[in-house]
Parts: sequence; C-alpha cells; structure tokens
Amino acid sequence: MKTSNYFRPGFIEKLMQDHQPENEIKVQSVGQFHVDNSASILSTLNAGSTGLEIGHFGLEVNFTKNKKNCSRRMVMKVKPHGDVTSTMLLGLAQMNGEPLTSVYKPFAKLTGFQNTHIRELEVYKKLGMPLQPEIFGLMEDRQNNIFLVLMEALEEVELLNSVMQPEKWTEEYIKESLSAIASWHASNMEAPKSLNKQYWNEDVPSKEYMLKLQPLWRGLLDNAVENLPKIYTPENTQRLRWAIENISEYWDLLEKQPKTLIHNDFNPRNMCFKSLENPPKLCLYDWELATFHVPHYDVVEFLSFVLPPQHYHLRTGYIEFYRQELNRLTGNYGNEQLFKKVFYYAALDFGLHRFGMYMMAHSISPYPFLPRVIHSYFDTLKQLSLITGNLGS
Repeated sequence: MKTSNYFRPGFIEKLMQDHQPENEIKVQSVGQFHVDNSASILSTLNAGSTGLEIGHFGLEVNFTKNKKNCSRRMVMKVKPHGDVTSTMLLGLAQMNGEPLTSVYKPFAKLTGFQNTHIRELEVYKKLGMPLQPEIFGLMEDRQNNIFLVLMEALEEVELLNSVMQPEKWTEEYIKESLSAIASWHASNMEAPKSLNKQYWNEDVPSKEYMLKLQPLWRGLLDNAVENLPKIYTPENTQRLRWAIENISEYWDLLEKQPKTLIHNDFNPRNMCFKSLENPPKLCLYDWELATFHVPHYDVVEFLSFVLPPQHYHLRTGYIEFYRQELNRLTGNYGNEQLFKKVFYYAALDFGLHRFGMYMMAHSISPYPFLPRVIHSYFDTLKQLSLITGNLGS
C-alpha cells in the first residue's frame, strides 16, 4: 500500500469516522502541504529502511461533521514497525564498531524501541488528555505493518522545535511544563488498566532489567567516552561507572517507589505551547517511547534540555517546584530528601540508557543539540550528588 493511498478522501473519511463513531463524517477533499520531518529522530533514522514512506505528511482536509462544513489542517504520521526501528539501531551499533557491535546485538530488542509502533497508538486511543494533540484517526494494520496517527497540525503554537533555543524557555514555560507533566504523572500511576500490558513487558525498567542489560550499559558508556571525551570527563564518567556496578543497590530503592507512565522523550523536540490558549497550554506529542518508571525520570530529561549554563543554578528550585506539584496531586512526595535521592538515581538510569543510545547515533550523524544537553545533564548529577551525599562520586 503506497503512502499516497493514505491521502485519498475515502481513506481519511474512514479513519475519522472510525475514531468518532458518534458523529457523521464525510470528507470532500484532501490537499497536501509540506511538513518538516527533520525534528523527528526516528523518522530521519528510518528513512529508506522500509518500503513504506515513513514520517509526517501535511493534509488539508475539507469535510462535514454532522452536516456542518469544516476544514482542518492535519498531519498524518506514518510509523515504522518496531522491528524496523530495532534493526536500524542495531545497524548504528555495528557502524560504531567493536566492542559495541558484539555487545549490542543480544539486547537489540530490549532497548525500548521494539514496540514503538503500537505504544503511541495505545496512549492516544486509551489515555487521551488535554496535554496531547487533537487526534482525528488511528490505524493499526498488523498484517500490512501499517501504523498511522492522524493528528492536528501544530500551527499557531510557541516553542515548536525549540531544542536549539534554550534561552526561549522562560520560567513561565518551564513551570507550566512541570505542572502539566506532574498532572499527567499523578493521573497515570501504577500502570493504567486500560493499556494493553503486552506492549510493556520485557523492556520496562526494573532492577532485573537494568542488571540484565549491564553489559550494554558498559558498552554504550565506553562508546560515549570515546566519542565525546571533552564532556564525558573522568569525573563525569565515574558516576555512571559507579551506577553500572551498583545497579542492585540503587534499584533497591527505586523498586519501592511508585511508577507512572512517563513520556520518556520529554524535551523541546516533542512539545510546544498552543498560543491561542490563555495562558499558552502545553502540547506533548510523540509518545512512542512511553514506558513505566519513577516520574522523576521525565524531569531529569526536561531540565537537561531547557537549562542553559547560566541557569544551571535554578535546577534544584525547579525540581522542588515539581515535587510540590506532584505531592499536591498525590500526597505521596512529602519527603524532600527522599525525593531528591530518587531523582539522583533516576538521573543515573537516564544517563546510562537514553544518553547511551543518543551517543550511539550521535557518533555517526551528530545532533547539534546533544553536547550542550549532556553537559547540562552532568551538572544535574553534580548538584544532586552534593545534596544527597556524594552518591556515586
């Protein structure tokens, strides 16, 4: 099935009608407009790796809803199967050479990407919330490996694709983001029953999972040190090496903490603010990496991305702001010292997993934003280690 078939009025009408069975949808015409795919890392990496055209496609859809004329600009997201993405990432590991090539292969389907084709559809279908984009249709065709999301075009928004502009992330935007994600975390504690758990199985972070992948964490860290030695200094790397050798110790604490459905890609590449709202409202998209972990994990990532060096000193204040928001909503985070200790341990996990994977790709095709973000991340470890008693130093 060619991607062009997805743009036909009849196909779009069926998508929309299936998604809104309570309404009568009739699509008259579908036009196209250009959408920049460069901000989507998975789309970029998967380009050319499958017979389908993968990525985001802009559609101008004219339709009637209950006989009322409507026109909306939408984006069709055509997703690769997780097998394709996992195979592509194995190819990146092989391009990095030994020892990563041999170390990576046994864990190729355990790094969190194997079910990316279906997790996002599950979240949009079953956990729709105000911070997500408006969804017009979803399609899951396993026989033909077709997985589609038809969503609103994110226009008239602020801070879209602002990963290279951390200076634009003012205190107002940062606090609004932390409040919104705290609300999400509080609402989705302990695995929402509506989700199909088979898509969150072997690769959900746990003590057992982290120990099983211990050889991979070592390989990814060695690869990162080799490719970015000015940031992966001996002092910075020491904390992550301590983490690898002490997974059992710090996960003994993490295992006891409440888990929630985290976005797991919570950064300016996947978020914007709808400027027509007053005040502007966070919109968070690209949920394919969503998984279960302590809620602190998302905040580790977010603050690493949005804080430039001159604002590093504000990090602990933002962490405390988030803790208070989450505690207000759940009543479970009143112990500030414990919260920061868990935050530090979540940050160790983040550095081993997410930045290890990022660096594997960065060494082949550099991401301009990544050195700055990793530098900010290591400042997180430095600040929290001082507060929590020099853990891992």
